[in-house]
Amino acid sequence: MTVATDNTDGFQRFIRSTETFNLDVKVLGMGQKWEGGDIVKYAGGGQKVNLLKEGLEELKEKKDLIVMFVDSYDVIMDAGADAILAAFKKFDARVVFSAEGFCWPDASLAHEYPEVKMSEKRYLNSGGFIGYATDIYKLIGGSSLRSDDDDQLFYTKSFLDKTLREKLGIKLDSKGEIFQNLNGALDDVKVKFKGSSSYLYNMKTGVTPLVIHGNGPIKHHFNALTNYLGGHWTPTGGCNGCKQRTIHLDATKTENYPQVMMAIFIEQPTAFLQEFFYNIGNLSYPKSKIDLYLHYSDESSKKYVDEFLERNGDEFGSKQIETPVSELNDWTARNKALEKCNSKKCEYLFTVDGDVQLEDHNTLVDLIQYNRSVIAPLLSRPGKLWSNFWGSLSPDGFYKRSDDYAEIVTGRQKGQWNVPYISQSLLIHGYLVPSLLGGYTDSDLDSDMAICKRMREKGIFMYVDNQKKYGLLVDSEQFDPSKAHGDLYMIFDNREMWEKKYLHPEFNRYLNTVPFSELEQPCPDVFWLPIVTTKFCWDLIDEMEHYGKWSGGGHQPAVDDRLGGSYENVPTVDIHTNQIDWEPQWLEILKSYIGPYSGKVFEGYYTEARAHMNFVVRYTPGEQDRLKPHSDSSSYTINIALNRPGIDFTGGGTRFIRQNCSVTNARQGWLLMHAGRLTHFHEGLPTTGGTRYIMVSFIDP
Repeated sequence: MTVATDNTDGFQRFIRSTETFNLDVKVLGMGQKWEGGDIVKYAGGGQKVNLLKEGLEELKEKKDLIVMFVDSYDVIMDAGADAILAAFKKFDARVVFSAEGFCWPDASLAHEYPEVKMSEKRYLNSGGFIGYATDIYKLIGGSSLRSDDDDQLFYTKSFLDKTLREKLGIKLDSKGEIFQNLNGALDDVKVKFKGSSSYLYNMKTGVTPLVIHGNGPIKHHFNALTNYLGGHWTPTGGCNGCKQRTIHLDATKTENYPQVMMAIFIEQPTAFLQEFFYNIGNLSYPKSKIDLYLHYSDESSKKYVDEFLERNGDEFGSKQIETPVSELNDWTARNKALEKCNSKKCEYLFTVDGDVQLEDHNTLVDLIQYNRSVIAPLLSRPGKLWSNFWGSLSPDGFYKRSDDYAEIVTGRQKGQWNVPYISQSLLIHGYLVPSLLGGYTDSDLDSDMAICKRMREKGIFMYVDNQKKYGLLVDSEQFDPSKAHGDLYMIFDNREMWEKKYLHPEFNRYLNTVPFSELEQPCPDVFWLPIVTTKFCWDLIDEMEHYGKWSGGGHQPAVDDRLGGSYENVPTVDIHTNQIDWEPQWLEILKSYIGPYSGKVFEGYYTEARAHMNFVVRYTPGEQDRLKPHSDSSSYTINIALNRPGIDFTGGGTRFIRQNCSVTNARQGWLLMHAGRLTHFHEGLPTTGGTRYIMVSFIDP
């Protein structure tokens, strides 16, 4: 028997645990108003005793009937009836109460309790007891508690009455052989696995408790344990709990899909927004069933928002765009999304922050089909343990790493995890939205922590799912919106995203698979290799033109202040990478991608590809259209074509004089790699129309 007035996530978890072990449950009070007080903060709960007394009326004459009473919101069953009855009968008692390490709510009664061993718990806890129905009714049948009186104090005083205790045969489960109360005992227990099953083991008393009670202020610790108990997850069986309560949209007609409000928040300058909106626009969920709410607070985001709306805006059921002009702060915008979702009676609220890349376009469908109250796809910064969930909380409610955090983030444990904090992308079931209104505001917390605190206080479970890779988180802390293309600078902070956007898709194949004999040599010992995408090329050209401070060029040696006052023997119209604050990023490109290529084409030559001269050259008629014959001050040189011959310019190219060979049909995003000062004397051929751009590095000077 249990008392529950609301069908909460905790209650549903309790019921699932009873179903797992084929236990019959009688629920008392469901749908009634709770009048037992705020028992999280204060004494109370007398209503439970009164409801139990009513429930036992029809059973009080059944002398051989054994009844168990437990709380439900913070309890799970971890064994079946046979194991529980066998453990009870070992006590040789008529009624057995669970025990804990705190004398609550009246600590002054502590001295009246019988002594127990150091490893055992001394004080009664009313969250679980078992006994013969007739004796339990005798215990509570004559009670006259108010609903807000304290149930534990009532049972405590009954137990401390030695005459009554002996008359009714009441004992405490001090070792935890049936009931394990976790408050104050978390260090006593650990989860163990046996095959595809799991169980809790009390290391102090050497027993395996059968009923687990997450009493007191340790709910998120209890939730963490329930991620494993009852066979929810085991090393051999994986996530059995993930398969429970799911729904399926496969056969659902589009018009019958749940109505979703998708709320997008871009609250600071953010890297890779073009890719963000590409992923949002390609989610597999029908856009006609999505109401769009979008808030962005920085003007640098506008062009990407406008592109997205131009491409996809009319497909949504409705849309509301909050621009920087609205001057909404983060928490106000998020609360406004809750209000809009509530007013539309949306079936789900799906929030997505700008630093989220949902590369799995089935993410929204998957999350809905999991059918959880609140769930987030696990997202992390690649190669780091920074993610969108916390496995535990510190005493003051901030981040604390749980024991299984790294296993979950890295995917070594895959499943669905009940956690105390999720952020960046959440799917919230619509029925919860009214209880969350205003939840993003807390005077002491940022909006992400505030809404999670509200959900914890409401007993709403927050899950994070890592059964598959949904995408990743972008790190925008160093993103500079003053740059024309800030993504170019993100190779250190977001290498995975940077490579997807800017590294040529054929790079890895050419480096690792294509044999030397098949590498193209348009001229002797001049190698043609794919290195960057066309997007890289256009963005780099645009970044240089955005900066705009091109050197004077010419064909005569001249002092170049950019080289510390040294002479440039063969000057070009160019901009150096250090002028646009891009030198570290380019040197990393040389080291990570160009250097490995050089080891492939110049066998036996190993290098980190160091270079001091790294620049984009501009050739155009009327400015500087060519470059006279010269040798580069390098061991080898690379020259990347940034735009297209015959389309963006005419003429141009490179002639290798000693080899009497020219390359005029350059490929955008491909590099020419050739030896430097000794063998490959060369010149830049005249550009006759348009503008030609190349990226040049003199490597290992």
